[in-house]
Amino acid sequence: MTKYKIFAAVNIGSTAISMKIAEISGKKISVIDSVKYDISIGKETYNLGKISYNAVDEICSCLEKFVYIMESYKTDDYVCYATTAVREALNSEYIIEQINIRTGLKVSIISNEEECFLHYKAFALNTDYFDNIIEEGAIITDVLSGSIQISKYEKSELKYSQNLPMGSLRVTELLSGFKNNTSTFTDILEEYIKTEIENYKRSFFKNTNYKYFIAFGSQINNLKKLIGVDDDKITKEQFDEIYKILSERSFDSISDEFNITYNDVELMISSVFIYRMFMKNDDFILAPNISLEDGMCVEYIEKSKLAHTNHIFTNDTISSASYYAGKYDVSIPHYEKLIEFLSVIFNSISKKFGLSKRDFILLKTAAIFSDTGLYININDYNRYSYDIVKANSILGLSQKEHEIVSFVVLFQDGVFDFEEYNYLPKNRRLLISKLSAVLSLAKSLDFEYNQKIDKIKSRLKDGDLNITAYTDKDIVLIKRQFDISAKFFEEVFGIKTYLNKAVK
Repeated sequence: MTKYKIFAAVNIGSTAISMKIAEISGKKISVIDSVKYDISIGKETYNLGKISYNAVDEICSCLEKFVYIMESYKTDDYVCYATTAVREALNSEYIIEQINIRTGLKVSIISNEEECFLHYKAFALNTDYFDNIIEEGAIITDVLSGSIQISKYEKSELKYSQNLPMGSLRVTELLSGFKNNTSTFTDILEEYIKTEIENYKRSFFKNTNYKYFIAFGSQINNLKKLIGVDDDKITKEQFDEIYKILSERSFDSISDEFNITYNDVELMISSVFIYRMFMKNDDFILAPNISLEDGMCVEYIEKSKLAHTNHIFTNDTISSASYYAGKYDVSIPHYEKLIEFLSVIFNSISKKFGLSKRDFILLKTAAIFSDTGLYININDYNRYSYDIVKANSILGLSQKEHEIVSFVVLFQDGVFDFEEYNYLPKNRRLLISKLSAVLSLAKSLDFEYNQKIDKIKSRLKDGDLNITAYTDKDIVLIKRQFDISAKFFEEVFGIKTYLNKAVK
């Protein structure tokens, strides 16, 4: 008899609260119920900076009904995520606590990058063409309520991923003063989107050599409704017809004829204007029906070790970091050697000191950014590197993980003199210290940036960490720097570290 689990994915979005109840067996996801409650909490966040008491009460009332539905299906597990509207609200912590008290639900706030990452995972698992199109070259434009994520894949690798803070609801609310005149509002909205995205494309979007264009977003289903399309493909002629309907007709007439809410019509218009800015003169675009709830189901499958996608998405996190770091003229040979050393050292101590595979992803990401500050100023470059990490979104990292990476970069010299660090939870401070000490030790082995050491071996025995460096070159300066880093390492891990030279 096949074992299965009933899983609930709850999404507190900017324009609606939605839930999917799914029966999960291996990698098979069978949706058995789907519910949605329209509530535009994003408007309050973008206009007022916080969510009102009445809106919070409405959110909790909705979630109480969702909990009742979950119980009726005897769900085995659930995940509840909140996105931009809650994340950017000044009273987000109060909202999360009130939801927990009233409904019992534990809510996690996720970043734009995490949301898009889940979309990509659902795309990979739920379609049979994902692996082919990312091999041949594809641009994915994910229009969220608060931002847009633009990602390019080529030869199955993520080449870059950039987030722009101008999602469909955000730009609509930003220009809300022009709404009284529908035709003027539409023209201004299109002109604003065109100007903002052209500025972005001049700086970042210079290589337009891709075969496929993929459109994600909450309004995809409504866009298909305008032209009567059910599958993933929208032809160029069909998309032009969508654009014509939305740009030439009144919001009310579109809402009445196609049974789409007025608010959704507004979001459809801004979404279409955004997609047009990245489309080439293609015969068609791909617009799969992918939701955040779908991504949450895939994430649950992976965490439960029931199945996984063919594409290794953790590599995309590293690729995303490399894309940003590459802007700061980092030394690629040094970075590659640093990753090699990190891997050896990490593997020799991870089990004893409770470090996970995910921690190694964070360490690699920190290593990529560790020297970016040199591009700005050689003095206190780690502080500039810290600022660079903070300023750049990294696909696939949670807000907490992003924070960990930034602090690891900041403390790579072993000096913990940043006030914000003292307010972090104890377990997070300990992890940051461990990763910083490993990064410092590995960097010391290529202190001169000339890859003198060909390879290393690392062995933890009798409370000592012995590292053997294979080289026929003089490493006196490396040894000096290693001894400095070893003191930091000993302070954190409580073990002495020695560097031995062996001729290759």
